[in-house]
Amino acid sequence: DDDAFIRRPLEFMLRQEGFDPISAVDGNECLDRLAEVRPDLIILDVMMPGRDGYDVCKTIKSTKEYAGIPIIMLSAREREHDKARGLCLGADAFVTKPYSPSELLQRIRELISSN
Repeated sequence: DDDAFIRRPLEFMLRQEGFDPISAVDGNECLDRLAEVRPDLIILDVMMPGRDGYDVCKTIKSTKEYAGIPIIMLSAREREHDKARGLCLGADAFVTKPYSPSELLQRIRELISSN
């Protein structure tokens, strides 16, 4: 997420739950980080500068070595076609902002345990 007011509390919550989050502020940085580390899961904002989350999701899911990484799209876009687009591009879940921390954590745990 490019918005620090969303990214930092999310990182804090994940650390409190025993996860080790790695952040990126835009789509290109996210893809660059994949070359350094293989995450268990990616939480991806839709609206980012440069490459948007849809494009990043499509790139990740179409790259053989990354295709199996679960992706949760986290977005303020709540219209049905926005969700459908993310899911069609390969996202495993689409959560709208403002999000419920407990719901997001449940989705994260479900996706990590099934992967």
